[in-house]
Amino acid sequence: MVTELKKLDAGAGAVEVERAEIIQVYEDVASGRRRRFPNNFFQGETGRRRAAAITRYLLEEKLGIETDQIPRAIHKKLFYDNGLTWMLGSCFDWSPYKAIDNAYPGRFHKWQFNVKGMWQGPERMKLAAAATRWMVEEREGCPLCDIPQRISATTFGKYNLRGMLSVCFKGSFFRAIENAYPGRFYPWEFRNVPKNFWQGEEGLENARRATRWLVEERLKVPRERVFQDVTYHLFREHGLGGMLTGCFSGSSIQALHNAYPDLLVPEHPKRKPRRRRTIEPVKLTEAS
Repeated sequence: MVTELKKLDAGAGAVEVERAEIIQVYEDVASGRRRRFPNNFFQGETGRRRAAAITRYLLEEKLGIETDQIPRAIHKKLFYDNGLTWMLGSCFDWSPYKAIDNAYPGRFHKWQFNVKGMWQGPERMKLAAAATRWMVEEREGCPLCDIPQRISATTFGKYNLRGMLSVCFKGSFFRAIENAYPGRFYPWEFRNVPKNFWQGEEGLENARRATRWLVEERLKVPRERVFQDVTYHLFREHGLGGMLTGCFSGSSIQALHNAYPDLLVPEHPKRKPRRRRTIEPVKLTEAS
């Protein structure tokens, strides 16, 4: 063992010891039998391989953490409490995520570890798009056509991505979806539209676009049949009941006129009053 430790102290050019010997050195440090790791133990590529072996040993064998639970279980204190403060600082700039990525290359993403500052800088929107697609496609297994029905702000919270929404998209989950799938969806396709979406002049313009989407893309109704065929119930069925209430006091006719001001609103003739049926009295005849 003394010979091996001398090899370890010799630096990056020393022959790498076997995994069992690496773990033994770590256990000696963790238990206090050794005051510290040998000099240069974590330097260079050899040092990173040693760090990977120790990290996996700590998580899988010593602590018994399931691989898929690692993002929830990992924090700096775990490394500090298990004698790996120096490794975390010298090898990974105090980043638990970097230590995990070294031990499990490509297995995890940095947004699973809430890495400080990751939603800042020029690459943040690209990273946010990748995180959103990972959540939707890998974790939720959600087909693109089902995104409006299945994905909400709650879904982002489920995967610890509320911080991303707050920093990158001012809290709007739709903006995050639009960033990941540009031009694929409209805000009104989702259960909740952005705040004040139906308010003011901009709200009327949004309502105009939504109504034309309903008529032309979803229902494919000819212009000459708009007022006859598009009913209040069709607005409701396609998730636009809130728009009718917020912009048009529940009137589908007003919504259609807002979208198609050049079309004449047909006059609906008053119903003719129903004629009352008169029942003739039954004449009784004497039996012959």
